[in-house]
Amino acid sequence: MYKKINKKGTGMFIAFIFAILFFMMGMWMLPFFQDSATEARNNLACTNSSISDGNKVTCLFVGAGVPYYIIAILTFVGGLIGRAL
Repeated sequence: MYKKINKKGTGMFIAFIFAILFFMMGMWMLPFFQDSATEARNNLACTNSSISDGNKVTCLFVGAGVPYYIIAILTFVGGLIGRAL
């Protein structure tokens, strides 16, 4: 008479919901990081070709921060979904 609950399906559904939630929160925070990175690159004068090597490396790391943030969000979300499988 009693129906057995499919625990794997329920866990996967919950993981999928949390993954969507974390993905949305991460993407909502992305414009704030982009604005900060753009402002930092403007203050460092990254378009100037005569800046020091240290400033060039700093410009590189500041510019690479936003894509690494997106990759980190996708990795976290993929981990949530993958763990539920």
